[in-house]
Amino acid sequence: MAIYELKDKHVLITGAASGIGKELSRCFAREGAQCILCAHPSEAIKLMEFSEELRSTYGVKTWSFAEDLAEEEGPDKLYHQIKERIQVIDVLVNNAGLIVYGDFHQMDITRQIRLVHVNIRALMELMHLYLQEMMARGEGRILNISSVSAFQPTVHHAVYGASKAFVQSLSEAVNEEVRRSGVRVCTINPSYTNTPLIKGGDFPERLWWYSISGLSDPAVIAKKGIEAFKKGKSLYIPGVKNWVIHILLQRISSRKLINYISYYALKSRL
Repeated sequence: MAIYELKDKHVLITGAASGIGKELSRCFAREGAQCILCAHPSEAIKLMEFSEELRSTYGVKTWSFAEDLAEEEGPDKLYHQIKERIQVIDVLVNNAGLIVYGDFHQMDITRQIRLVHVNIRALMELMHLYLQEMMARGEGRILNISSVSAFQPTVHHAVYGASKAFVQSLSEAVNEEVRRSGVRVCTINPSYTNTPLIKGGDFPERLWWYSISGLSDPAVIAKKGIEAFKKGKSLYIPGVKNWVIHILLQRISSRKLINYISYYALKSRL
């Protein structure tokens, strides 16, 4: 498959103010893509400053939009705000996400529902809106930032893992539906990454799992992920070790054993 050229493509990235989304935005700009950046309103100033940094550093056009994707009308409002200024989005990067750490029955249900709104509903709605346009043109790419958490239950942050399982299943199914259209749906599936998502709040400073998997650098994940995306990989797990743990071992181990390991490996390490 030919390398997908990003120069002059219009790329929309959600959750672009920090973490993997910010590093992906930097990679896209380095490739010459015109970047449409989106983040939560609380990050509006930071997003505008980053937008200007990309513009001055790489000589690309940038736009910034602040929208709360957890709100009922958030995804639709974002879509129409962008439509007023940019007619065609060539690449949609669904990166925005939330995490809630703690046993399901003990955690505030409102926070967990908000997670579902961002990780699932907003992603699905934006994907649906832009996929229709891409299909009509016969060209386009959707990149959903999933996780290795999509491949097994994540005990102690159960809703997060479940949301990534949804994203993974949806992405793979839709990619198969559109495979003859000129449109592709891809996922990047990193392990735990050193981003604000798992810093502060109720997420522990360290998990037992980090002693096995380590904690990835978002810049490295973005750089490797962009290369896989350009090559047309529909699913990319950074690192051979992660592929062995989350794909190979899943196939040869019992569900009971996987759940048992998850319970202890994802506990806080004091």
